[in-house]
Amino acid sequence: MHSLARIVAFALALVLTVSLGLAMQPAKASMDRPTWSAGNFWAYNISSGSGPGTVTGTFRMDVAGTETVTLNGTGYPCYRVTSDFKLPLGGGLSFEIFPVIWFSVDTLAVVRIQATVPPILNLTTQTTVVIAGSPPQTIQWPLTADATWSSSTDVWTSSTNATRTTWSHSSLSTTFSVQSDATITVPAGTFSTTPLKELSANGTYTTNFWSAQVGNWVRVGSYNSTGQNTQNFNLTSSSYTSPGFFGSIILGLPVWIWLILLVVIVVAIIGFFAVRRRKPPAVMMPPAMPPQEPPMGP
Repeated sequence: MHSLARIVAFALALVLTVSLGLAMQPAKASMDRPTWSAGNFWAYNISSGSGPGTVTGTFRMDVAGTETVTLNGTGYPCYRVTSDFKLPLGGGLSFEIFPVIWFSVDTLAVVRIQATVPPILNLTTQTTVVIAGSPPQTIQWPLTADATWSSSTDVWTSSTNATRTTWSHSSLSTTFSVQSDATITVPAGTFSTTPLKELSANGTYTTNFWSAQVGNWVRVGSYNSTGQNTQNFNLTSSSYTSPGFFGSIILGLPVWIWLILLVVIVVAIIGFFAVRRRKPPAVMMPPAMPPQEPPMGP
C-alpha cells in the first residue's frame, strides 16, 4: 500500500511539474523554421483597397510534396505547393487561376511561380507565366526579434502564349527585419505571431505574421510607402501539425492533456494489480459428482 501511494504521489508530482513548466514558460524570443509535409494547407480571405472600392477574394495553398528546382545550373530543394486564387468579378462571374509555387525547403522563400492565365485578362489568348528569382532570396531562421538582413535576387519572368515567348528581367533588393512578437486575431482564431517586415527599395513593404502553431503566415499585410495598409491576406483555416513535442497537438488535444491521461491510466493499472495481489485466492471447489445409479441385481 505504501509503495502504491508513493507511485501515485510521484505521478501527480510529475503532472504538476509538466503543467506548471508549460504554463510558466516565457514567450519564445525566436521562431524556428516550420517543416511542411504533403497534405498541409492554408486558406485565406483577401481584402484589397478600402471603402466602396474594396476587392475581396480567396487564396489557398496545399503542399503537394517536394521537388528540386534548377536555376542557372543550381538545384534548390523545394516544397511544391499548388494554390487557388479566386476573385469575384460581379454578376456571378469570377476570375480564378491555379498557380504552382515552389518554396525553398531551407528558407521558405519563394523560388519559382508558374501560372496559366486565362484569356479574360489579356483578351487574346491563354498565357503561361513563369517567375523565378536566381538566386532565391534568403529568410534567416530562426526569426529573432530585432534581427535585420538584406537579400537580393535577379527576377526573370517569361510569358508564353500560342505564338511567342517574351522575357523580362529586373533586380530586387529587400531588407528584412524581425519585429517583436504580436498576438493577432483572424477568422481562424487568435495566434501568437512573429512578424517579418520585408521592405522594398521603393519604400513599399509587406509584413508576414509567422505562426509556429500554424506553420505559416496567419496574416500578410501590404503597405504603401506612407505606411497605409493596402491589402491583407487573413487565415480562415489550415491543417498543420508542429513537429515539436511540448505544446503540440495530438488528435486535437494539447500534449499536456495526453500526459495527464497517460498518468491516470498507468495509476489505474497499478492500482488494479495491487488490489488483485491483496485479494485472497478463490477456493476452488471440486466439481459435483454425478448421481450414481444403484447396481442392477442378477
